[in-house]
Formats: sequence, C-alpha cells, structure tokens
Amino acid sequence: MTDIVDWTHYFFAVSVLAVLVGALGLFGYAVRRGWILQGMTGLRGFGAGMERRLNLKETLVIDPRRRVVIVQADDTEHVVLLGAEAETVLASRPAAAPRTSDIETEDAA
Repeated sequence: MTDIVDWTHYFFAVSVLAVLVGALGLFGYAVRRGWILQGMTGLRGFGAGMERRLNLKETLVIDPRRRVVIVQADDTEHVVLLGAEAETVLASRPAAAPRTSDIETEDAA
C-alpha cells in the first residue's frame, strides 16, 4: 500500500513541476512578444522591426556636473543642457535630412 502512495506522490510532484515550467515558458514567451509589457505599461515589446522614435545624436561634457546633448525626437532636434538640479531646453528645430555621404556609408556596411 505504501508503494502506491509513494508513486502517486511522485507523479503528482512531477506533474506540478511540469506545469510550473510550462507556465514559466508561456510567461517568457508573452513577455518576449510584448503582451505583458504592453498590457501593464502601455509600452511596445522588444522587437527587431520596431523603429525607435528617440535618438541621441551627440553629447558634450561641459564640466563634471553639466553636459549638453542633442536629442532627436521624431522629426525635431532638441539641444538640452543637463545639470545637477535641472534640465533646460536651449533650442529646438526640425531635424536635418541625412547627408548622402552618410547614406552611402550605411549601404556599404
């Protein structure tokens, strides 16, 4: 009688382990597809086909506490002064079109 009970506990434990591993795999798949991230935060998932809307074009360190960065958001470039206590937008303008030499270099790579 104890052999039957031991085998029942063994198979129950293995089945619970299989369900937990499967649930973890399903959760990982859902996170990878962006279902969890988008549902909780409204953000899109991690994908190779996503086009990024925000791009850091250039940065210049002024001193240990301040730096100037050029950030491109969609079709606008912003020059921002980052400091220890505050951030200040110094200028905003439409983004410049990429130069033909830059496009040729990217195609060759």
